[in-house]
Amino acid sequence: MTIFGVDYSWGRPDPAALKEKDVAFVCRYLSHDTTGKNLTRDEAAKLSAAGIALVVVWETTARRALSGRAGGVADARHAARQAGEAGMPDGRPIYFAVDFDAQPHHQETVDAYLDGAAEVLGRDRVGVYAGYGPAKRVLDAGKAAWAWQTHAWSGGKWDERAHIQQYSNGHEIDGVAVDHDRATRDDYGQWRLED
Repeated sequence: MTIFGVDYSWGRPDPAALKEKDVAFVCRYLSHDTTGKNLTRDEAAKLSAAGIALVVVWETTARRALSGRAGGVADARHAARQAGEAGMPDGRPIYFAVDFDAQPHHQETVDAYLDGAAEVLGRDRVGVYAGYGPAKRVLDAGKAAWAWQTHAWSGGKWDERAHIQQYSNGHEIDGVAVDHDRATRDDYGQWRLED
């Protein structure tokens, strides 16, 4: 079972164009960016009205997870606030990006970052976006309850526990650059804006 979705940053494909391509969900950003990268309540409302589910990921910089526990606490506070402003229901997870080829010697710091996020959100709401190695290590250590794995830095390997797989980059919908994702289970952290 797989469910087709996409992720994108600054562009905004029309929900009708997404539906035309059979997109069932979109992964969208939360961050400190002020130039339009972040999910807004208006965008969440339009996607939800079109029947498209949402997933959120926090990313400021590719290596932000190396900021340790204090960084995880600060980021989770900001992420929770932004997600709430966008209309995400309580209890849904937030994925935190480890958007580089994190090595085993980075893992203690990455784990501490996720521990900090869990202090704020609770472990059951903490997800990780990463390549195969760091995603596997995080899941093995129980530092995140959710995983979104990218094919980058994965060497063709997929951890069967990953809820979402970003399996192909460099596509376009409605003139907007998107990556292709697939959810591998019924609950992958998705939500829709409630009326």
